[in-house]
Amino acid sequence: MQSSLRKKLSPYKYVLIMLPGLIVWFVLAIWPHLQVFPMAFYKWNGFSSNKVFVGWQNFESFYRSSGFMVGLKNTVLYVLFLFVVQTVLSVVLAVVLKRNTRLNRFFRTFFFLPLVFSSVMVGLTWGYMFDPNLGMLNQIFGALGIKSLESFNWLGEPVRAIFCIVMVHIWANIGYPLTILTAALQTIPDDLYEVSEIEGATSMQQFRKVTLPLITPALLRITLLTVITGAMAFDYIIILGSSVGTANEFDTWAVKIYQGLLGPNLGVPAAIGVFLGAVLFIIFLIQFVFTKKAEDAIH
Repeated sequence: MQSSLRKKLSPYKYVLIMLPGLIVWFVLAIWPHLQVFPMAFYKWNGFSSNKVFVGWQNFESFYRSSGFMVGLKNTVLYVLFLFVVQTVLSVVLAVVLKRNTRLNRFFRTFFFLPLVFSSVMVGLTWGYMFDPNLGMLNQIFGALGIKSLESFNWLGEPVRAIFCIVMVHIWANIGYPLTILTAALQTIPDDLYEVSEIEGATSMQQFRKVTLPLITPALLRITLLTVITGAMAFDYIIILGSSVGTANEFDTWAVKIYQGLLGPNLGVPAAIGVFLGAVLFIIFLIQFVFTKKAEDAIH
């Protein structure tokens, strides 16, 4: 009797062990995020007891503002550049560094190392490097005799500035997708490559027919994180944009949320956050469907 009862309760003991941590996580992380939804429908400065219900007015004021289209364009460009460049680069590096040799371990550590630096430190450092007068990049090009880039303003044009900021983002964060993809590659049995090699497959054919299908689930999860981090990025944009005094020209929606927190009405940044969250949730649902199909295809 006791043995039967113990077997029935055994799956729930893990839930009981995790329950205190889940409660703390919900109170400190989930519950504050959920407060954004009702706040989006109020006009409130965050301190006074006077909260005025304004309905959809916060959403409408953001939609009619000039920052809506500018933020939309810059957010799409930021996410697109980050998605394409980081995905391709992380896959290439993971394939090159797949073998567990001493040199490959060194390069994995080398690419992972920038993750330990704060975004403020990274942004300030690259801000000095992008400086058109004293920046290291322009000095290097000048030393190489490329006079056209000796005083080039890297952050002087919005689209080019976004691309440069994305490259800084990738430099600082490429270690994470590289680690995940390297782990995914090491789960692929060597027998599959040996069989395909016997059948005369080239390296590119092995990549397309063996490697890429088997790492697709991990790749899809990484691309989702890439899209989310790109859409929510604001630290590098604010730091590097402030260094040239033209931050408003390449502000994203995430930057608008940050700027709104400094304003008199917290309902507007809350409304932007709700709108951005809804878009990301739709992307998550699409990605979930594709990931499930990829996993079913493997099994």
